[in-house]
Amino acid sequence: MKFSFAPTFLVISIGAAFLAIGCTPADQTPTASAEKKSLTVAISPDIPPYVLDQATSGLEVELLQAALPDYELNFVQMPYEALETAVPQQKAAISVGIRQENDHEFDSHDFIAFSNVAIVKKSADMQVASVGDLGKYEVLTWQNAYTELGDQFKTMFAPGGPDHDHYKEVADQKEQVEQFWKSDNAVIVIDRNIFDHFSQSLGHSLEDVRDVELFPGVTSFKVGFAEESLRDKFNDRLTELCSSGKYQKLLDKYQVHLPETPCDAKQENH
Repeated sequence: MKFSFAPTFLVISIGAAFLAIGCTPADQTPTASAEKKSLTVAISPDIPPYVLDQATSGLEVELLQAALPDYELNFVQMPYEALETAVPQQKAAISVGIRQENDHEFDSHDFIAFSNVAIVKKSADMQVASVGDLGKYEVLTWQNAYTELGDQFKTMFAPGGPDHDHYKEVADQKEQVEQFWKSDNAVIVIDRNIFDHFSQSLGHSLEDVRDVELFPGVTSFKVGFAEESLRDKFNDRLTELCSSGKYQKLLDKYQVHLPETPCDAKQENH
């Protein structure tokens, strides 16, 4: 009878070699079990300072990463209108910037807020003191703005409304700001932080415009999730970011100034 010791010797030799160079077989790699789960996150186009450099930085990006540190977040930029349906249509596991309630989606507490104002040029002879005055001028907004700025604004500018012909939605907010500066008879409705960043990057002086505060202090948005358990985890972590001061530190980092933040609302509810 012949015995072959070659296979045993080979296994022992390979194991010894791994030990000699400080390695372990791939299925025993210590980091294998620690790999982060990857999630697709739908987020808006660049809107400084909230989303920057193709969603690689910015206030919203850093807040999401701080709230979900155990996950690898892959950001996919979409127009505002598409964000509302990204989760129900299974285009993303998470969608940032939700206002509408959707089936097959679990919405977070308020996550981010925008301070929307009407802005006009000081050089323009435009009398804007109320929402009703906007009907006399071209109004430049973001997508679906008529659903987010109060009942009177919606009545005037919704499809079929009496002033809808004067209403223009622009998907890219940089283009929205550019169109405002090129026009002599336009009112731009926009978050003041976004307007300031784009205007200065385009070389315009903020001294040439004035704000008209026609809308609620802030407009808040939520984050939509495909999984309820992940939404709950996110809400808990968001509360921690507020109580620890991390949320405010990120606002300061990106120089975002708001009359009220989602953290203020949480304090009022307790």
